[in-house]
Formats: sequence, C-alpha cells, structure tokens
Amino acid sequence: MDLFQKYSLLAAILFIPCFSFAQLAVDFNPIPASFNIESPNPTYALDVNYDVIDMERQAFHLFLPDTTASYPLVIFIHGGGFTGGSRNGTISSPNGMANIKYFLDRGIAYASIGYRLIPTNEEEEEGVIKCLMDSKRALQTIRYYADQLYIDPDKIVLTGSSAGAGTSLWLATRDDMAEPDASDPVLQMSTRVCAAGLSASQATYDIYKWETEVYQNFDGQGTNFTLDSMEALLSFDRLSNFYGGLDSLYQIVVDPAFIQYREEVDMLFHMSADDPPLYFVNNSGAVHPSQDLFHHSFQGQTIYNHALAAGIEEVKASIPALDLNTTEGESMNEFIERQLSACSATTSTEFTAPLLENELIVYPNPASTQVWVNATIQPIQSLKLYSMTGRLMLSKSRLNAYSTSLNTSNLPKGMYVLSIVDSAGQHKLERLIIN
Repeated sequence: MDLFQKYSLLAAILFIPCFSFAQLAVDFNPIPASFNIESPNPTYALDVNYDVIDMERQAFHLFLPDTTASYPLVIFIHGGGFTGGSRNGTISSPNGMANIKYFLDRGIAYASIGYRLIPTNEEEEEGVIKCLMDSKRALQTIRYYADQLYIDPDKIVLTGSSAGAGTSLWLATRDDMAEPDASDPVLQMSTRVCAAGLSASQATYDIYKWETEVYQNFDGQGTNFTLDSMEALLSFDRLSNFYGGLDSLYQIVVDPAFIQYREEVDMLFHMSADDPPLYFVNNSGAVHPSQDLFHHSFQGQTIYNHALAAGIEEVKASIPALDLNTTEGESMNEFIERQLSACSATTSTEFTAPLLENELIVYPNPASTQVWVNATIQPIQSLKLYSMTGRLMLSKSRLNAYSTSLNTSNLPKGMYVLSIVDSAGQHKLERLIIN
C-alpha cells in the first residue's frame, strides 16, 4: 500500500461519518430469578446494534437494575488480541456473571460491547484502529440513546481485559472525540468517561514503543526486545494486519502515514493530567517478554510511570511481579463504584467550555417551583440538574428549543448544578439554588 493510499485510508477511518439509527431496536426482558440479582425488576437486552457495517459484531448487551430511573453504567470491552473474543464472554463465564451481579445489586447498569475483529486468515486494510473506533461508536451510541436505555450519560466507566483493557485506556486518554458538526448525531456525543479499570492492559498500540520504552533494557543488561524479535514471535502477517498492511515491519518507523497511525493508537502519547482516574491490575509472572508479550508486567509498569508523569489525579495499580501495589486494599469493582458515585456535573464527561457564542438566561435563581432557561443564538438541546453530590435529579434531552423549563417543585431545598448543552455541542454549568 503506497503513501497516498495509507493517508486516504486513515482519513476515511477517522472522519467518514456513519449514519445513526432513527431508533435503537431494544427488546428488554426480565433477568431470570435464578441470577439472584438483588433489585426489584432487573432487566436485560441482548444484541443491541450500534452500527450496520457488521451487525454480528457491532452490538452490545445491556443489563439494568430496573427501568424506573437513569442508572450509572459500566461498559465492559472484551479481550482476545483483537482477533478473537466476543461480548458474550460476560454471560458465559462465572466471573462475568459475578461482575454483572455486583453492579446491578448496587444500582449500576452493565454493558458488554462487541467490535469488529482483525482477521487472521486474510489481509486486513484498516488494522487495530477499526476495533478502537467501533468501541468509540458504541460508547457514543449509548450516550445518544441514554434515555431509551435508562442510562445516566454523565456517569460512565470503562473496563476490560487485555485488548479490551487497552481499548478502555485508549478511550480514557484521548481528548474528547466528539464531532459537534457531524451530520450523524451519534458522532456529536462526548467520549470522555469518569474512570477506567484495566486488567492486563497493553501500554500502547505503537509497537515501536514496545521496543524503545516498554521492553527497553528489559533484562537490566541493555537488551531491548526489538521489532525483529516481535516479528519472529508473532509472524509478519499478524503485525502487518495490526496496522492495515505493511511492505515491511520497519515501514512503521519511516513512513509518515504509519508514523501518524502509530500516534493515533498510542495511549502514552495522548495521556494528560485531565484524563480520568485509572485502576489497573497486571498479574503476569512472565520474566522474558516472549513469555507474555501482551500482558507482561512491564506493560503495566509503563502505564503506571506515564500516568504519574502526566499528573493524572488518581492512579491505582497492582503489579505483583514488580512488588507494586497502590490499591490500598480497594478492589477494581469497588474503585469503579466509588468513581461512579463521585463523578458529578463538575467532573463530568461533557464539554466544560462556556457557551461563548450563546447568551443564556437562567431564572429565577434562587428558584422554588420552576426554573427557566432562555438562549439567544443556538437552541438548547439538553438540561440536566445535579445535586452537589453528583446525583442526576432532573433531565430533558433532544429539546431543540430556545426556551425551556424544569419543574423543581418536588426537589429538596439546597444548592444544585444545572448542566446546559446547546445544538452546537457547547456546554455550560450554572449553580442553582432552590428554596
């Protein structure tokens, strides 16, 4: 594949819009009593599609404590080296079912998403970015249809194992990939999340950094695990498919298009202080990189070191092979539950820039039975009212109105945060007193 083709393909993957569904096909059913979910009416929907390119793979399962509110959500992304695995792992393994029960018992929804895989028996033209962008779209679809899915779109945590953990890290470390001007409204949704919980994650999908950072001097005697070593271990065809077709492995080092591709899939490059809290576990006992290339303790150590250097607010890690444990006895599920509870309008996943091009009037403030919001330039798309602890109290979406109101007559007196998003995707937070 020549340079022009590679640039064109990357542009197509990143910027060609997909067209959203007018309405999701969601068939909710009661979760059987034998699952022992401690919730009044636990409900689930299987195989909800989020795109139409590959409807077998591009779908998710959703499990709800009930259908009477908007629930915080855990999104699980499966592993399998991007060549195998499926969303069904959560409902076919005791550990997966235990996780679903843990969160539903605590009033938290759970989704398991699938994505297109990299083939092993034929040439691949897109590479790993295809898998990553599928997970991105699944997240955005869930946000767009949050009302229909009974999800609080501002309280979402990502988790996964192996490739799913790496995908979660990729989404968590990217700046918001929302496209406010996209013709597809799904792509206008934010991709920021409250936290990420990672099991056996890769540090980056720039595999050249596996040579120069992750496995540099891996034996303490100046030895690197090189690209040549990876090719001998995994095969050229597998590495070529990972990047969508190579003439030689060293093309990723010298070809500008592949250098750009590597940067696009490099979590370490995108890591910054405003990224959400991270919790990761790496239990690999491998000594030599060839024994466990994808899950070696050095992958976890590299994440840990870069996250600390980037200034991420909270980083918890358990890497037994390196005698590293900063979890303070908190499990990953407990961490996720805590982050969903703490994630509020002031630390939410929405845009935090003020509405510079839109004049807003919120009145009365203090309010008693009703609060009005008027806009002058762009219509208002959504209103969300949060308590100061981050609980979503009232919500209106898909308004497309210049004037709208919320009925606050049933709310306790106190301080609240009003989140306003206009049709341009701009966001503003307004403190509101109810007396």
